[in-house]
Amino acid sequence: MKQLPFLARLDATDTAQLKILCEQLLDRKPLSGAKGFGVSDEIAVLIAAQACLLVLKLDLALYDDLSAIIVFPDAFGVRQQHVDEAGVVHEWDEELAGEAVEQGGAVVLSWHDVALQQVPGATHNIVIHEFAHKIDMGRGAANGCPPCLPVLHEPALLNDWAAVFSAAYQDFCAQVDQMEERLPPDFDPDRAEDAKLYEQLAASLPLDPYASRDPAEFFAVASEAFFVDPEPLAEGYPQVYRKLTAYYRQNPLDRGRCGQ
Repeated sequence: MKQLPFLARLDATDTAQLKILCEQLLDRKPLSGAKGFGVSDEIAVLIAAQACLLVLKLDLALYDDLSAIIVFPDAFGVRQQHVDEAGVVHEWDEELAGEAVEQGGAVVLSWHDVALQQVPGATHNIVIHEFAHKIDMGRGAANGCPPCLPVLHEPALLNDWAAVFSAAYQDFCAQVDQMEERLPPDFDPDRAEDAKLYEQLAASLPLDPYASRDPAEFFAVASEAFFVDPEPLAEGYPQVYRKLTAYYRQNPLDRGRCGQ
């Protein structure tokens, strides 16, 4: 697919396997539009291809907990809730580009944001992000430690997973804090010059700053980078990159060097 240049790294065998997985996913899981959005065959295949890339060398059973894929035309509102340390419940509405719902829920996507991230040079991928969350939920609530498949993974794979990812997460949070210290005191993300400055500062980081939100987001953002823009991740956090290589049983950098 021309819209997904990172898929061009796959060889003929992997491309054929990806096609099979796409057909199986679309056969097993309903994919529909919301708010009047019409899902064409092309859109369905494009979304399925990105979702199946994560499990190309694994097992589609990692998506058994997925009930459906729902596509909105644009960002959608979700009611969020948080209980603070004092026990006070805070609720607010948030506009999202994607969401993976726990406990047998759906993956919900904004087509505007999916399409926006298919442009040449894009380094983010909301589809990979949300399906990484869905894999992470295979052990319960998403926490950045995905389930290990005994038949496919080395038993020791997850032994030091928490230590590697925790160290990288803490370091990344510190980098984001340092970056934010360089922002003006009256920083406003809706102001064009401030948004441009933030983008420039964030570009120096190995991952999108959103990865600092919590360990589950760090895993999802790292998974995005691993498949779409692996070089900064491999340079900034080589141990994380190696863990993801072992987990997904793929090495995008090697594919790129081979010119595939």
